[in-house]
Amino acid sequence: MSETTVKKSVTIRRSIAEQIEERAGAGGFSRFVDAAAEHWLALLKAQEIVEDHVRRNGPLSEDVLEEARRAWRGE
Repeated sequence: MSETTVKKSVTIRRSIAEQIEERAGAGGFSRFVDAAAEHWLALLKAQEIVEDHVRRNGPLSEDVLEEARRAWRGE
């Protein structure tokens, strides 16, 4: 089941719009921006989770950070 969409007007730099169009084509512009926004929101949510953990439990240890780095790299 697909989600409904909403039309919004945004202002972005011409150079960014041109790079998106080069990669996605004019018809894929909205899909590209939607995917980019979804990705950015996921990163923000992950940051909020880490910040909440640090607030409740204190800073992450270097061992935990290194384990996360290895996981990020697929090691």
